[in-house]
Amino acid sequence: MASQSFTTSYSRQLALWVLRAFSPGLARVLFIRHLNYADQDIAIFLGLPPEPDADNISAIHRQLGAMLAGMEKTPAAVGLPVHAIRNFAELGIIFKLNPTEIAVLQFFACTCLEPVLCDMQRLIDTFIASNPARYYATVLGLPRLAVEKAISLSGRLIKCGLLTLSGSRSKDLEFFSRPVAQQLFHKAFDREEVLKQFGVSPPPPVLGLMDFPHVQPTLDLLIPYLQKAISRRKGGVNILFHGPPGTGKTQLARVLGGAIGVPVFEFATEDSDGDPMRSMARLNGMRITTAIFGNTPTLFVFDEAEDVFSALSITDKSVVQAHKGWFNRMLEKNKFPILWISNSIDTLDPAYARRFDFIVEIPIPPKKQRKRMLNERVGKYLTESLIDQLAESEHLSAAVVARTHDVIRDIGKDLPASKRDAAFSRLVANTLKAQGHPDPTKSTILTVQPGLYDVAHLNTPADLQQIASHLKQNPSARLCLYGPPGTGKTAFGHWLAGEIGQPLHVKKASDLLSPYVGMTEQKIARTFELAIEDGAVLLIDEVDSFLQDRTRARHSWEVTQISEMLTQIESFPGILIASTNLIDHLDPASLRRFDIKLHFDYLLPEQAARLLHSYCQNFKLAHPTPADLALTSTMLTATPGDFATVARQHRFQPFRDAGGLLQAVVCELDHKSAPVRRIGF
Repeated sequence: MASQSFTTSYSRQLALWVLRAFSPGLARVLFIRHLNYADQDIAIFLGLPPEPDADNISAIHRQLGAMLAGMEKTPAAVGLPVHAIRNFAELGIIFKLNPTEIAVLQFFACTCLEPVLCDMQRLIDTFIASNPARYYATVLGLPRLAVEKAISLSGRLIKCGLLTLSGSRSKDLEFFSRPVAQQLFHKAFDREEVLKQFGVSPPPPVLGLMDFPHVQPTLDLLIPYLQKAISRRKGGVNILFHGPPGTGKTQLARVLGGAIGVPVFEFATEDSDGDPMRSMARLNGMRITTAIFGNTPTLFVFDEAEDVFSALSITDKSVVQAHKGWFNRMLEKNKFPILWISNSIDTLDPAYARRFDFIVEIPIPPKKQRKRMLNERVGKYLTESLIDQLAESEHLSAAVVARTHDVIRDIGKDLPASKRDAAFSRLVANTLKAQGHPDPTKSTILTVQPGLYDVAHLNTPADLQQIASHLKQNPSARLCLYGPPGTGKTAFGHWLAGEIGQPLHVKKASDLLSPYVGMTEQKIARTFELAIEDGAVLLIDEVDSFLQDRTRARHSWEVTQISEMLTQIESFPGILIASTNLIDHLDPASLRRFDIKLHFDYLLPEQAARLLHSYCQNFKLAHPTPADLALTSTMLTATPGDFATVARQHRFQPFRDAGGLLQAVVCELDHKSAPVRRIGF
């Protein structure tokens, strides 16, 4: 009857497993039904007649029984290739597997490689689900209790990740990696080749510890801690790096490996075919890899950890949420330190956060570091003025600079030196725009022009020069500037920063407000942190957007934002300048947090006259006439901002004399609401 000749021990082993699966005591009824084979390919593999009929069906049943009995009597001729048996034995030593576990593992490895076994498993899927231990024990010829223990969720095979669950039941078991199965069957066991399926030992870092001065205080604690953990073989050490993309988190992980004197192994994010690895597969690969390394001191790096921390949607759980207990145990039992890297920890469950020894934010470096980075990487290509301008961007990461540098370097020979600034600016701007950030070369940086800006032109009762002098000696104060638009509040912040020799960070409402609940508070906190790191004067324009009277708040998140801003203002150690046009709308509790409240009012007649003289001198116009000066005394709502607006018109529509300039200012005033006349005595 059967025409198939199983000439190798391996083909006989496959046939034995198939025959046992379709024995009368197991799943024969699922193979031959209604005078038809449930799977024609299995019938062909066994060498059965192509189409059973009523005349030969009994003979087919007898033949299947005879084939099975014959193979059971000659076990020596059944088995895997010798080199495969040797490879699985090596794997068994690494993972401390018993003979039953090795046999189960061999079967599942064959199943992921051999179509006939795949077809068999698919065909009797429901049957397997009813009693997996009975099914696998019968097919493998092993004691049921031993098999039940081997395939249990608490068994070593699943705990180590050698078998994975594609579903929630024992019938959904799979061998952990098809490429590894192929290696085990076709090559001598090679630890390095197996490890390549789960990650790589990366090249040496291109950065060093000196490139991370903004996190040096944390590194001063982290490095000795990791050294002790490695030397004492302390298990359960987990470090979490988080921060925006491109801030050098992965590079820092490699730097740490060199600093503590151990190799670094980075877990893969894609499989051998270049396809993205599922989160669970990555975690299983991590368990397998750490076991293969054994007692070799290593710093393991799990990049893009947000894949396992974050849910795919509001209704779905993340991988770690779905396997909470299992993941917690994994964090606690790793032999050597694991460094987890994530761009965001917004969705990290507090239950996991407390299990990390260190949680380190790697932010965009401060301005001083950004400028040094630009000078070192691209200083020979760019002008100093562009480097200064780019360094102002709080979103410029090391990765953006490095990638843009590579492009400019490759096309440098074909790019005239005069065009390099423009080319580099365009590349950086396009990348930052794609990330949702403004173009640093087009940001509105207010500059105070010599001869035009003078604090004497500001109508405020305080002595601004004296304030600047004191702040230079003691740079810590909270100032609230209020008054009509254009009266010089923002310009004063720029002037003050220059006077005391500190960088200036300017933030408007649009920079900090977010449509997502909780994100505005994070942006506010980060703004104050960056100002502290840079030693900068912090100017918050339109502060009434964040400090409105809480009695007017209609939503709980509005109150939360106000509270966050108040908390940050009170604890800020540097110089804070908050400007507003609507001081009457501020929360009463906010006003007492400011050391000085300065009112900036419309220009006095004599100030308007002096400002007119300054602009005429700057534009090389004739001195104002007495009639011009008389006109300035009638401009009750004139501000320095009105003169600055008119000055921009002069670039494309030059004024002929002071009278023309003054008439343009009057036109600007006509667009304002009716003036509120001062009451004087």
